[in-house]
Amino acid sequence: MVMCIKGIHIFISVFTASLFLAVTAWLTAPDGLNPLDAILKVYTTGLGNYFGTFFFIFVLGAIFGKLTAISGAADSVASFIIGKLGEKAVIPSVVVACAILAYGGVSVFVALFTVYSMMVSMFKKANLPRRLIPVVYFAGARSFVMIMPGSPQIQNLIPMKFLGTSATAGLVPGLLTAAFQVVLVIVYLSWLFRKVKASGEGWGDDDAVASKGNVPQSTAKDKPQPHVIVALLPMLILLLVLNLLKCDPAIALFCAIVAGLIIYARYLNWKAIISNLAAGTMEGVTSLFNTAVIVGFGALVIKLPAFQESFQTIANSGMSPLMVTAIAVGALVFISGSGSGALSIAMPLIASLFPAAVVDQGALHRVANVAAMSTTPPFN
Repeated sequence: MVMCIKGIHIFISVFTASLFLAVTAWLTAPDGLNPLDAILKVYTTGLGNYFGTFFFIFVLGAIFGKLTAISGAADSVASFIIGKLGEKAVIPSVVVACAILAYGGVSVFVALFTVYSMMVSMFKKANLPRRLIPVVYFAGARSFVMIMPGSPQIQNLIPMKFLGTSATAGLVPGLLTAAFQVVLVIVYLSWLFRKVKASGEGWGDDDAVASKGNVPQSTAKDKPQPHVIVALLPMLILLLVLNLLKCDPAIALFCAIVAGLIIYARYLNWKAIISNLAAGTMEGVTSLFNTAVIVGFGALVIKLPAFQESFQTIANSGMSPLMVTAIAVGALVFISGSGSGALSIAMPLIASLFPAAVVDQGALHRVANVAAMSTTPPFN
């Protein structure tokens, strides 16, 4: 976690931690797993299995996100929401715009490129400090959306693979939990902004600070954009195929991509379409690899006697299977630094320990999903 926060590449950080874990575990138990096998067999197997299992979800999701960006669809949706709510409602407008994009299947990173320039303009006019832009953005794009039933985000899709559930599993508890989190997010942000305003902190005069480095910019500002209803159609198709037709997430994403290519046709630069989709593919592969290296670390963790003993102690404590799931997933999030990584590590164990005869799988799905967002570090 410290290395990631310091900006060291995720693979170097995770591999260093994995090597340290393998060596120290071997020193404390010499007849156990030796460091060479721990890295070459356990770590790489965990990494490879995750990469293969979720390859199409990550890649197709990134391609769909790229399609919404280059067509101007994401810009259209964000501009419409923010324009309707107005600059006087900075917090709700940005949160709602980001949430709709994320729930529509646009990746967190693509949505950031879409709304960043609008957020800068709104914050500057309202004289709000630029350091709070990430807080408001992630409040909309990466909080309650990730735990809402029906969400096409990876944290809601992973439990499906192991429990045989749908994306809407645990519908009512999931919606209530998401609504509760929406209230908490809005209340907290309102309090935070009042506090900042009371202290006299504002946007500041040093605009050079905000322009250093690679500042995200929208990709479709200088060309015609689809009407907001047209822009939303492929996103709605994604949600319908995923949630009503109960198709595999990869199939739902593929259908959304085909729909996007047809519906956004007049807004696409067809001469550059292959290079743009290839760029989206590489973004998906990069995101998948970064998560897979964390899953490899988690695969190593669960092989250690200390983890096995701890997990068995929790599992046999007499607590509800839902409580066991929440604790196990939450602990692995903190250990691995990744919500999706923790789910991929924990769900095979949980699925085998708590089959449908023991606990409702929909409830298990939703609890695991919520727990995956409980202790996620800010660098994830």
